[in-house]
Amino acid sequence: MSDSSSFRSNVFLAASVSIPVAILTYFATKSIIKSKEINDVKCDENDAESDDVSFVKSDSFYEITDSTKDLLSPLTESWVTLGLEQPLVIAMVGLPARGKSYLVKMIMRYLKWTGFEAKVFNVGSYRRQIGLASASSDFFNADNQDGQKVREEMAMHVQEAMYKWLRETDEMKRRVAIFDATNTTASRRKALAHRAQKEGMFLLFVESICDDQEVLQRNYNLKLQNDDYKGMDPIEAKRDFMSRVSAYEKVYETIEDHEFNNQISYIKLINVGQKVITRNCHGYLPSQVAFYLQNVHIEPRKIYLSLIAENQEHLYGSERLAGIESGKLTESGVRYSHELVQFVKQEQRSNLIDMGKEVLVLTGTSKIHHESVRPLMDSGYSSFFTPLLNELRGGDMQGLSKLEIQQQFPLEHEKRVADKLNYRYPGVGGESYLDVIERIRPVIIELERQRKSIVLVCHLAVLRCVYAYFTGVPLTEI
Repeated sequence: MSDSSSFRSNVFLAASVSIPVAILTYFATKSIIKSKEINDVKCDENDAESDDVSFVKSDSFYEITDSTKDLLSPLTESWVTLGLEQPLVIAMVGLPARGKSYLVKMIMRYLKWTGFEAKVFNVGSYRRQIGLASASSDFFNADNQDGQKVREEMAMHVQEAMYKWLRETDEMKRRVAIFDATNTTASRRKALAHRAQKEGMFLLFVESICDDQEVLQRNYNLKLQNDDYKGMDPIEAKRDFMSRVSAYEKVYETIEDHEFNNQISYIKLINVGQKVITRNCHGYLPSQVAFYLQNVHIEPRKIYLSLIAENQEHLYGSERLAGIESGKLTESGVRYSHELVQFVKQEQRSNLIDMGKEVLVLTGTSKIHHESVRPLMDSGYSSFFTPLLNELRGGDMQGLSKLEIQQQFPLEHEKRVADKLNYRYPGVGGESYLDVIERIRPVIIELERQRKSIVLVCHLAVLRCVYAYFTGVPLTEI
C-alpha cells in the first residue's frame, strides 16, 4: 500500500455498543481484508462520563497456574470454571432513561463471553407485545388503579416466564436471568426478593441513577425513537414521555440497606462510574458483576485490534505454536507496521468522530510483538507489554508447526479439528481457546476501564477472543 488513504479503505470496521472497534488484519498475501460493514449494537440510552484513569504498567495482570490446567481435558464437552453457588437473577432498578438498557447490554455481553447462558426478560417489551405500545403516560400514573393492576400482572407474567426458563434445564447454575423493569418501589423489590428466596435463587439488584441533565436530555431523545412513539409528533411524544417519567418519580424509592430485613443485595451506580456502591454481593459471580460494572463507562474512544505484522514464519507457512518466532519481519511486514502508524495518526487527525485522541498501544511480550509495534513506539506512542496477550500456548507441542503436529500427532490433530474451542494442547502450559478467554479477562476489564483510545496488537487466537467479546459472538462461533 502506498499511502494511509489506501490503508484506510481496506480497514475492517465493527461497532460494539458505544465503542467503535477497528480490526486491522495482515496476511501473507500482503493485503488487508476488504472493508465490511457490521451493524451497530443499538443502545436505547447513554449515561454520564466519569473521570480519566491512566493505564498502569505491569509485568503481568494475571497468573495462570499449572493446577488450573487440570480443569479441562484436551477435549471436553463442558467448560469447568468458577461460577454460581446458586442460580442468579439480576433485577434492574431505576427511572426511565437512566441507562438500565445500556447496563443490561454490557452485563449480557460479559456473561455470555465468560461462558454463562444469560437471557433478558423485559417488562416493557412484553407490554408492547400484548398491544400496549401506544399506552399514554396516564397508564403509568400511580393513581390509575386499573393501569397499576395491569402493570403488576405484566410484571408477574414476565417473572413467571423468567423462572420457567431458569428451571427448564439441569444446568440451572450456568444460567443468569436479567429482570429488566423499573422496580422503583420498595414493595415491588420486596415481592421480587420473596419470590427469589422461594425459588432458591440469588437476587442481585442493579440500580442506575443519573442526574446529569445533558445526558438525560440525550436519553430522552433516544427514548422517543422506540415503538411507544412510532409515528407520533415529536413534540407530543416528548411531552408524553416526560409525563411518564414524572409519574415514576412520584413513587420512586431508591434502594436502602434495611430492605428485605437488611439482607438485600445490590449494586448502585451513579452516573455510570462516577460512584459505585455495593452491598451483600456474596459469591463469585455477583462479585464479578460488581467489579465489571465498576469499570464500565460511556466516554467515547476507539479500540483498534490488529494482528501482528508478517514475519518469516508466516511467509514460509511454518508459523509455530505459542508465538515462537524469530521476530524478523518480512518486507511486507515492515511496511504494514509503518502503515499502521500512519493509519493511527490519520485517525487522530480525523474529525469523523469526537473521541479520545490520545492513543495507547497494548501488546504481548514476544519478539514479534515488539517488532510489530516498534514504529509506533518510535513515533512516541506509549506502549505496554503483557504476557496475557501472548499467543495460545502449545504445551508439549510448543514450537511445532501445524504441519508437524499433523504429521507427528495425527490423533491430536483430529481432536483439535473436531472441537477447536474446547481442545487443549496436552502437556504443561497447554491451552484451549477457553483458557485464553480466562487469561485475557483482565485485559477486557482494562479495555472497558480505559478512557483513552487503544491499539491492541496480538496473534489470531487472542484476537478472536477479544473480537468475540466486543461483537457478542457466541463462544461456539469464536
